[in-house]
Amino acid sequence: MKNWIAKSSTPREYFVLQINGRVNSMHRRYQDAVTAGLLLKHRFPHDDIKVREAYSEDVNQDPGLH
Repeated sequence: MKNWIAKSSTPREYFVLQINGRVNSMHRRYQDAVTAGLLLKHRFPHDDIKVREAYSEDVNQDPGLH
């Protein structure tokens, strides 16, 4: 007997990169989101750049999954 999990039942985890309160991009891995955030912080040091876990409304908007 094979052990398997249906795709629809597996939880998806996404991370959002925000610049000045607006969602800029969405990433599947936390490390990718932090790397992109650090590159932007280096380029734009005075902007408010945050990485956070995505909520359901963020996933529905789909600003571009990276």
